[in-house]
Amino acid sequence: MIRYVKHHFIDKTKYDHCTKLDNSGLVYGFSWYLDTACESWDALVLNDYDAVWPLPFRTKFGVKYFFRPFGIQQLGIFSKIELSDDDRNEFVMQMLANCKFADVYLNEDQLIDVEKLDGVQTGINRNYVLNLGTSYREIYNAYNSNTKRAIKKANAQKPDIFEHDGPDILIDIFKHARGKHLGLSDAFYRNITKLMYQALHRGVGKVWTVYGPGNIACGGAFFIETNTRCTLLFTALDDIGKDMRAMFYLLNEYIILNSEKKLILDFEGSNDTGVANFYRGFGGKEKYYQQLKYNGLPLPLRWLKK
Repeated sequence: MIRYVKHHFIDKTKYDHCTKLDNSGLVYGFSWYLDTACESWDALVLNDYDAVWPLPFRTKFGVKYFFRPFGIQQLGIFSKIELSDDDRNEFVMQMLANCKFADVYLNEDQLIDVEKLDGVQTGINRNYVLNLGTSYREIYNAYNSNTKRAIKKANAQKPDIFEHDGPDILIDIFKHARGKHLGLSDAFYRNITKLMYQALHRGVGKVWTVYGPGNIACGGAFFIETNTRCTLLFTALDDIGKDMRAMFYLLNEYIILNSEKKLILDFEGSNDTGVANFYRGFGGKEKYYQQLKYNGLPLPLRWLKK
């Protein structure tokens, strides 16, 4: 039986055990991650935590709706048992029964047949992952020619990688290089900063910073390593870093260090063609995850949410 469990009634020990045993290895479903990324979340729970679906929510004008918070790419069903299509459909039906509006993103390869669900629209998003479980030589041979050239150019400039900076340096680089153009809200920066510090506190986060001429930081990345998956949560790169091909260098060094480990490098995106080509250049394999959107609002409000 699937039941809707409010946050303060969730048994987080059982909940996290279920999330940890899920085959995806995704970090987004852990209770500590959700507690950091969003103010409120409940969960759908199958039997005695055989499967769970965390559901971040907000309430506006007295209407409860489920959404995807900043810092979370996918957040579908996590399970320690094999689920059937009927099980997944029942989860969705229970989700719809507990809200008037939803815009959620399931985990990779978790596809729902929405033809059986009234009022639900769907979309498909791309992610890229790389299996690090083979030798570096084998991984490198799968790089495309542009990636190999970029790494050679970066190596010639002899950049330095530092592993003990704090997240703030990445935020500063990002804000000055891209933040103004993207127009991101303060809430985005607060969330991503909190997530990075929380991951560091729990011993699963790593900051890698690239230093160029004049010993000035020109780029960097934040990784979260949990289970068998390493998630590239956040990257930052300024104009000098772009010219140096700093991100090519950084990711290649990370792959060298972690090759032959039972790890999946999750690039966390993207639908953007340029970003997708960058990750594909490292041999990243395309994965798909589904968006579900439901609008069951009363007619006067429904048009506002289209």
